[in-house]
Amino acid sequence: MRKAVLFLAGAIVLAWLLAPEMDACTAFCLKGERRHPVFGRNFDFMAGQGQVHVNLRDQQKRAFNPGAEQPFAWVSRYGSVSFNQNGREFPYDGINEAGLVVAMMMNESASSRYPDPDGRSGLTELQWIQYQLDVSASVADVIASDRVVRVSSASIAPLHFLVADAAGDVAAIEYLDGRTVVHRGKGLPVPALANDPYDVSLESKRRADAAGVATDSAGDRFTQAARLVAAYGKKGGPAVTYAFEVLETVTRGGTQWSIVYDIQNRAVHYRTRGNAAIRRLGLAQFDFSCSDARPFIDIEETANDAAHFRRSDSESNLRLIDAVWDGVAFLKPLPRELRLAMARHAGSVACAKGTQASRNRAGSDSGHGLGEPARWTHPIPILPRESPPSRPTARRQASSR
Repeated sequence: MRKAVLFLAGAIVLAWLLAPEMDACTAFCLKGERRHPVFGRNFDFMAGQGQVHVNLRDQQKRAFNPGAEQPFAWVSRYGSVSFNQNGREFPYDGINEAGLVVAMMMNESASSRYPDPDGRSGLTELQWIQYQLDVSASVADVIASDRVVRVSSASIAPLHFLVADAAGDVAAIEYLDGRTVVHRGKGLPVPALANDPYDVSLESKRRADAAGVATDSAGDRFTQAARLVAAYGKKGGPAVTYAFEVLETVTRGGTQWSIVYDIQNRAVHYRTRGNAAIRRLGLAQFDFSCSDARPFIDIEETANDAAHFRRSDSESNLRLIDAVWDGVAFLKPLPRELRLAMARHAGSVACAKGTQASRNRAGSDSGHGLGEPARWTHPIPILPRESPPSRPTARRQASSR
């Protein structure tokens, strides 16, 4: 059995490394009119299917614990809008009511490795994003949460994150050789992130600036984004429009979604490969009070006002997971049981005690065919990495506070 798992993991990582669409995500944050932050990101992948979810406040949630991670629970403080490919509760990025934006990108470095288990609770890489949207109002909150929760070493994908808030604070958060590395303030001279570790991208930009060319595709995108963000101060104009121009410049063949977060106005603008029309979602139109609504729409839909959102359930989650995973070589071999567990996980969410809707179990999926929420307690076949010997987990701040 162990040999089979290792063979599967090897096949997964080989497929990952051979997929050029995987390593072309780019994100940045620029200061718009009156220095209001505007955050842009391209999502590049082999699959473009997705859903837009409205996540509610005052919901009791628990960790989707892979392997032997200890139980962990929290109550969502903020409502949010997120973009998901793996069903509800597992977003790729989003914005919450407080103006916090979190976006992930693959970190293709061999040194990308999540912390080993320790006294903190562990969340999978995508649920960590939802957790931050649920409980954090600022970049400082996200960084402080590292004392309590970490990204689990049993996660599937090696990711790093760019986060920004309504005050204009921005940070890149990475996991290198099992350590949490934060670039912020003076340690983040360029508010952008691609698919190399931040320091590697910064060095690539320095070489590009000196030679007039970039050295690799990820460095090229980082350098292009950095230069365009810096140029905005001189050019001016509508920041959202300019952000889409930056995203168009750094787009590559695998770009599926281009998303711009107007943080000050709590609005999201997005377009997809399947629907080039730029659509706008304002958070103000949604009632984020806890209920069993669980609103979502397909990411390709043009009509996206609150009235067009419908109730998600385990079956809608599973349809999305199947559509994405069946078309992605490194996801298709993962166990069917894992798909089902992720699809059902949102069924474990309920309104917290004391809320008006606490009598309604938000996790009820009765009548939808997939049964009660199931816990995934087995190790997930993860992407093996060439890395130095394990060292004690430590957190390094790469910037002055």
